[in-house]
Amino acid sequence: MANGEITEYLKERAGQVDREIKKYLTDRASTRYLEALLGRSGYEYDNRAIDHAVLEPARYLLDLGGKRWRSTLMLTVIDALGKDSNEVVEFAIIPEVIHNGTLIHDDIEDSSETRRGSPAVHVKYGTDVALNLGDFMFYLPMIALLDSKKVDKEVKIKMLEIYQREMLKLSIGQATDIAWHRSMIGPEKVTEAQYLQMAYSKTGVLASMAAKMGAAVAGANDKTIAALGNFGATIGVAFQLQDDVLNLTESKLSELKGGVGDDITEGKVTLLAIKTLERASGEDRKRLSEILKMHTKDPKIIKEAVEIIRKYKAEDYIKDLEFELLKKAWSQVDGLLKESDAKRKLKGIAEFLVNRTI
Repeated sequence: MANGEITEYLKERAGQVDREIKKYLTDRASTRYLEALLGRSGYEYDNRAIDHAVLEPARYLLDLGGKRWRSTLMLTVIDALGKDSNEVVEFAIIPEVIHNGTLIHDDIEDSSETRRGSPAVHVKYGTDVALNLGDFMFYLPMIALLDSKKVDKEVKIKMLEIYQREMLKLSIGQATDIAWHRSMIGPEKVTEAQYLQMAYSKTGVLASMAAKMGAAVAGANDKTIAALGNFGATIGVAFQLQDDVLNLTESKLSELKGGVGDDITEGKVTLLAIKTLERASGEDRKRLSEILKMHTKDPKIIKEAVEIIRKYKAEDYIKDLEFELLKKAWSQVDGLLKESDAKRKLKGIAEFLVNRTI
């Protein structure tokens, strides 16, 4: 599928998802809005407090942009399975709002000061506001499912089960990443298989959740739900691998994240680092491990680490792996889906994300 075509499709769907988000996350609190969302208690909500500590920072983050590709993945899966996704488009807010909640927590845990080229939520509004808002965004979008009269009880139960299990995986993936970049486990001790599991759990699960929920809404059987979930998770892993590559290059992504080599500053144990540590000479291996544990902001030292990684051609290995993973995952769903424009777009989304430069 042509790159321009899939870009336009993603843009169109992103606008659709943003309009749905605004229905559940308004710009300003009102008693009517809060009672519809939270119920009546007989007391009085402080609308101004909720504006300042929830709605304003939430809108700030969401308005910074984003591809909304996880939501687009969900909608495209629904279409590819023969159901009209426009009839249940509100469900697409689930992976996107949750994803933004994880970004808030990520930035606090990584001590990141910027997000999408602007101050991170905890920097602009405070860590206490940010932590609470991240939690709020984990739960808010499920209201779209709970209040829906468009799917039956069995589908709701299936979707809630998917949500619960994927969110649990998400926490485990994040915990693993934290342990690595805090050097609780030395980078030289982390294996490729462990990294891929971490990426699957941390980044892949929301794409898996999106695909699985989409399949459940469309009435797919368990085999198809599982296969599409694996496809979604694999897209997420490949997306993370591409993020790691772009972080070490002069790219729009590295610029928005704080500069080339921001992962080096954070001490991130990426697959680039793992493969380099496997291949490097004793001296280079020792030096790269040292730099990752330093959490340095010194441009010269960051450049030294990047040069070590490039010396052992880890980037070439990563690019080959991305395409290998996607090829295998697509082969598992190809025969389950009838030929259609939606199926073509589903494959196009995966290809676009691993070829992107931002």
